[in-house]
Amino acid sequence: MLAIIGGSGLYSLGENFHLQQQAPRKTPFGDTSADILQGRWHDNPLVFLPRHGPGHRVPPHRVNYRANIWALKQLGVA
Repeated sequence: MLAIIGGSGLYSLGENFHLQQQAPRKTPFGDTSADILQGRWHDNPLVFLPRHGPGHRVPPHRVNYRANIWALKQLGVA
């Protein structure tokens, strides 16, 4: 499965992303930066994680990279 970790300015994938579920954010490393969105984009399975959270509320030095990567791996992202 493919994942996109959005950076500054990429908070959504537009109307071509069809949300199917939001994944839990809890990991052994703490919470992810934002809810992880699972869905389909142009009919392909996709996971999307805005690393700075909604409204860019998480500054770069506060992004929990370990939690983000662990959570994506648990969802089957390779």
